Amino acid sequence: MGDNDRTADALPGPEEITGELEPVAPPTPETPTEPDAAARSDTTKGLGKVLFTGLLGVVIVFAIALDPNNTLRLEEIVAILLILFGTIEAVSSVRNGDRLDRYIQPAVAIGAGVAIWIWPDETRRVVGLILGAVILLRGVIDTWSGLWRRNQRGTNMWVFVRGLILIAMSGLVLLIPSAAVPVAVIGGALLLIVRAVLGVWYVVSRRTDDLPIDPGDTYAIVAYILSSRDLPEEDVHRIDDIVFIRRIDPKQRITRFAVLMALATTIATFGIAVDSTAVVIGAMLIAPLMTPILGVSAGLINGRSRAAMDSSAVVAGGAIGAVALAWALSALIPNLAEVVENSQVVSRTAPSLLDLAIAVAAGIAGAYGVSKAETSDALPGVAVAIALVPPLAVIGITLHAEDLNQAAGASLLFLTNLFAIILMAGLVFLIVGYGSWSRLHYRRDRIRTSFALVVLGVILISIPLALTARKIFTASNDTRNASAAVSEWLSEEFPGDEVTPLRINAIEVNGDVVTVQLIGWVVPPPTDRLSEIVSDRVGRSMGAVVRWIEEQIDFTPESDPTEP
Repeated sequence: MGDNDRTADALPGPEEITGELEPVAPPTPETPTEPDAAARSDTTKGLGKVLFTGLLGVVIVFAIALDPNNTLRLEEIVAILLILFGTIEAVSSVRNGDRLDRYIQPAVAIGAGVAIWIWPDETRRVVGLILGAVILLRGVIDTWSGLWRRNQRGTNMWVFVRGLILIAMSGLVLLIPSAAVPVAVIGGALLLIVRAVLGVWYVVSRRTDDLPIDPGDTYAIVAYILSSRDLPEEDVHRIDDIVFIRRIDPKQRITRFAVLMALATTIATFGIAVDSTAVVIGAMLIAPLMTPILGVSAGLINGRSRAAMDSSAVVAGGAIGAVALAWALSALIPNLAEVVENSQVVSRTAPSLLDLAIAVAAGIAGAYGVSKAETSDALPGVAVAIALVPPLAVIGITLHAEDLNQAAGASLLFLTNLFAIILMAGLVFLIVGYGSWSRLHYRRDRIRTSFALVVLGVILISIPLALTARKIFTASNDTRNASAAVSEWLSEEFPGDEVTPLRINAIEVNGDVVTVQLIGWVVPPPTDRLSEIVSDRVGRSMGAVVRWIEEQIDFTPESDPTEP
């Protein structure tokens, strides 16, 4: 893609300047604007409200940090926030004279907050379910609104996709309602703090010739900041040359990409087969897949559909080719059934939210490394951290072994990396000033809809990751509670003994049954009491199975009978 194409992209056509009005960018010297005293007064009033909400966020964070269990219960905090949110939304709807359907969401929020406040002893799970229902309702309203106005130009596609995002998010919350409560409280408090910081920064730093912005209008302040952060043209061209493979000598670069992908896949496949971490790391360093993924993000953030599609085609071709090559090479691997059980395969077939966090950090590092010429040396480290090719090789290997479950897990890991990199790299490109502000402004509907789809993909991927994390956490928690229950049971059965004649050798929790293996020189007592204690500790009805390994003890007059 040449410079002429970029220049053409930078000039929006009349058909693209649609949608609702956005905050006006800072005025140029040719159009100075002097705010009047009333505008300054409104700004001061808005700052007071923002500072109050920011202080509320600080109080919540400190209260939870100091004593997360007793100082302020999360359920009560959620109730307060829901009532405040619903009241503010209702007042805003009254002032704007909104339609009747605009009052549904604030009414539900206020009702949910009051219900939580009246019944504070209800479980955190119920609170999470209420939050999920509120988010689901808002998502359905947005989706219906986007469909109802589908024939109108403007932001209807964005509203529709936003509704899908909220529906997907509600599904995530409803699946793990207990975890959603602390995340919602802490996340909301942090957003209030960020909003206050941005509002204060704007009031302190804005120039006298700038148009006044409400300190509570976070979007407008962010737009104000971004409008002055355009990269120099030479840096923009340098980034284009790096991330867009088709920009300069496309045949040679695509050939080089295909060769490196083939070599990286071959090395990764055989490295996984021999269970060698060092060999797999070598494949990560060779793999060129990070570059076109950054190209997808760079194209989306600039509204350059053709560039984004070209990079997407390169990513898709490279991924499909890697899976196919790994599948073919698997025919050369002896004992393939044993290979699919080694650590290199297993570690890439059960992704969790930690893998998503790694991908988020890698996306930030990759985009920042490309944006800053002096940090480009960090890109090989990013390639190792994100490990894009090994999951593709695992997909090919497990497909050849007809292990569809493991293939699905490896596919989920790759998609996690892919969507997280695209999303976070786009945010970094936006912050560093890559691209034209005028393009970002006039093509806002296309850009934000594109990234909204990426966000939707991240949320959908997060659902199985969260379920995996919940399963791991639940199993760990059940095992810990079961271990404490067995210790309590033994102390009840053998009170006052300095040395318990039975000791725990192993504990396994499988569903609603805990299996305990004991070692000792006496026969274990009946397990009825153990089942009661375990059920109380775990929080559900549990059965108990005890297996005993007899230990032979030789008591002599010279020995201490309390010592085994």
